Amino acid sequence: MSFETRRIFKSAVTSQNLIRELLQMMFLGELLAPGGERAWLVSPWISNVVLFDNRAGGFGSINPEWGSREIRLVDVLTDVMARGTALGIATSLDGHNDPLIDALATAADEAGLGDKLCVVRRQHLHIKGVLLKRGLLTGSMNLTYNGLELNDEMVVYDTTPKTLAEARINFESYVGTAA
Repeated sequence: MSFETRRIFKSAVTSQNLIRELLQMMFLGELLAPGGERAWLVSPWISNVVLFDNRAGGFGSINPEWGSREIRLVDVLTDVMARGTALGIATSLDGHNDPLIDALATAADEAGLGDKLCVVRRQHLHIKGVLLKRGLLTGSMNLTYNGLELNDEMVVYDTTPKTLAEARINFESYVGTAA
């Protein structure tokens, strides 16, 4: 059975882990078979959230350098860039985002990947989305601890080629725009 679109309604009592597991699968797919086009994370508020729990070593074959620890967004995004995928981050001007942007820029520079990272800060950004080679996750959720763990959220995961292409055109329009 296959699907092109799936809606997930998450609250404190329902579907608690579905969004995190979906994000894990999306990023694992990108790490195992990197795409040729820029990956995008678009969120007004974004934090260095935990994406993988590797304390038992279950994700060690993906990147042995991760070690037995929790793997955060910056770790995964740096690895995505190291495997050849350019990365776009679009976020608001809110200072909440500074630690993630600073950590990611530093990690990219230290790994010689600064040319793979494009960060766009926009004053009125409200769109939320994660666009990778094979899927688009959109909805109400910011990429923060509260978005993943606490808030009631509704997201849509879409693999329709037309939807992915439309999202890519829209997200790419952020490149070169002023805040």
